[in-house]
Amino acid sequence: MPRLSIQPIHAPDRVGIPESAALEAYADFAARIQTETTGTDEFSYSAAELAALSQDAYLARRRYGVWDGDRLVAALATFWELDTANRTAYVSVLGVDPAYRRRGLAGELLDAAEAAIAEDGRSTVILISEHRVDDGAGERVRAPQGDASLPADAPAARFALGRGYRLGQLVLASSLPLAGRADEFRARGLAAERHDGYRLVTWQDRAPEEHVAAYAAARTLMNVEAPNGDLDVGEEHWDVERVRADEERTLGAGRRMLSVAAVAADGEIAGYTTLALAPGKQGVYQHDTIVLSAHRGRRLGMRMKLANLVLLADAAPERTAVYTWNADENDHMLAINRALGFRPHSFQATWQRG
Repeated sequence: MPRLSIQPIHAPDRVGIPESAALEAYADFAARIQTETTGTDEFSYSAAELAALSQDAYLARRRYGVWDGDRLVAALATFWELDTANRTAYVSVLGVDPAYRRRGLAGELLDAAEAAIAEDGRSTVILISEHRVDDGAGERVRAPQGDASLPADAPAARFALGRGYRLGQLVLASSLPLAGRADEFRARGLAAERHDGYRLVTWQDRAPEEHVAAYAAARTLMNVEAPNGDLDVGEEHWDVERVRADEERTLGAGRRMLSVAAVAADGEIAGYTTLALAPGKQGVYQHDTIVLSAHRGRRLGMRMKLANLVLLADAAPERTAVYTWNADENDHMLAINRALGFRPHSFQATWQRG
């Protein structure tokens, strides 16, 4: 392989074979970059997880790497809905080895990703960068909504702005320590119960057959009803078939899922929350949490989160923390998180062009 060559990184359906060497190098590299930017590799994916999750009939996924011989020195990932009605693509894990910075490698990688995105007919690109929480001093870059900001001299901010992207939203990552709190969560969950026509349904890994269609409908609404700042995220269509396929990929990646849904009297899912338990990690990831607009104002968000924390304490008492991501302008959900004891951890910045 020639020096400093850009190559696509393919994802076979399994690891430990010659064809998976590049993906395994990518997983190790992404974990190092994430530790540098956020202080932890708790959010990173193993190569085995990436291999399983990449076998997705609903998303296009592309990864690119810059290689110095057989050493991966820069990498990028991009993905978008295959449904052509959605015109938005995402770029993440854009990182360069410290010894290879200031050579234009990030720009070359983004050129490759943007070309693939345009070739597939997507007109809007959202670039995601990660940042530690800082003291707020110096010149700042602010999103159109919310109170948080980033240092204007942050390398990722300078890069995104220099490429013609604008800051569309800041997402706060928060962590909740779990040690010794199971009984507290149970007591608070009991105290939060209401007799208002909603009942909480819990499941692990696979949605119950009687609720899966309503769950798919709620997931479709998640993307448009959650706060999206000044971003054009497009719509995601979920049906029963896609939900089941997603469940099988997640299980194939070695991940466990804990879910709680608030079900209205007519069987509609009024809201849901999910926790993902990745193999080999101490923490747990809060993926979606949403109360649909017609059902807000009934404390369903807090009730669902408490129920899932109780489910987690029973299913995986060895886990030490929950990590969650919320739009900085989502005051209501952030207030729930603070009441539960979540602490700010880091930021995701989302930059849009197009």
